[in-house]
Amino acid sequence: MIDQAQKLREAFSKGGRPACEEPSPEMRKAGTCGKSIAITSGKGGVGKTNICLSLGITLSMMKKRVLILDADLGLANIHILLGVSPAKSLEQYMKNECGLEQVLIQGPGGVSILPGASGVQSMADLEPLRLGILSRELTALERHYDFVLIDTGAGIGRIATEFASKADMAILVVTPEPTSLADAYGMVKVLYKKREMPVAVVVNMASGDADGKETFDRLNALVVRFLVKPLTCLAVIPFDKQVGEAVRRQTAMSVAHPRTVFAARIQHASRQLCGLPIAKREGFFSRLLNRSASAL
Repeated sequence: MIDQAQKLREAFSKGGRPACEEPSPEMRKAGTCGKSIAITSGKGGVGKTNICLSLGITLSMMKKRVLILDADLGLANIHILLGVSPAKSLEQYMKNECGLEQVLIQGPGGVSILPGASGVQSMADLEPLRLGILSRELTALERHYDFVLIDTGAGIGRIATEFASKADMAILVVTPEPTSLADAYGMVKVLYKKREMPVAVVVNMASGDADGKETFDRLNALVVRFLVKPLTCLAVIPFDKQVGEAVRRQTAMSVAHPRTVFAARIQHASRQLCGLPIAKREGFFSRLLNRSASAL
């Protein structure tokens, strides 16, 4: 079976238009490119990249064509989470050593991934002109997908906020820690200053739903008070030690443990992003069987 990334590589090499370029019904109805979503955070260590990867895999399993751009250009790590060593990265592309199609790799579930460079300062400090060249190439690539997920670097650096502010929407990953809340507020402030855009929040590593709701409410109250425009809560994801284990094994959590609360909440969020009805609440015996104590 030929994956989406392989189809694009073949089409680019032949100079033609691939069959997979035919837009999905959702894209035809919208008359535009796929929906671009920046997954960002005010600080590192909140699980942003894991959330991005899990959303991408889940959307792909829902028959959506998904591209994940590892936009932490100098410290890219999506391929590390998957235990993959790409033959090419965006570093080689920016040096004119290969085409963008040669950088594409296939991830779990058929998701396409554009890996950035790891430990390359010149990529982390990419000047505006070269960033503009990359953006134009990505614009052409975007037409082939229903969703483009941009995993930005953490913090309010120039490249991270540039990518995040240009997306159709941003998903801000935050944890209940005070430092995460403070930095998340700083990120929202920067994004709203650059452009009025929808920002949804994923509260990750919460001790429970009540803790997650309280975390979101505290952040949203600050935003409403000082920045006026409220946030929306996309998901609350409880802490699960299996996430750390999956990361150490370099396996996507949503693939390794599909019956966990983590996977259920990611699916819930993915359905919202697709504009689909929320899945029915599981019954007691289903939760007991799946060991999913807090299914949606």
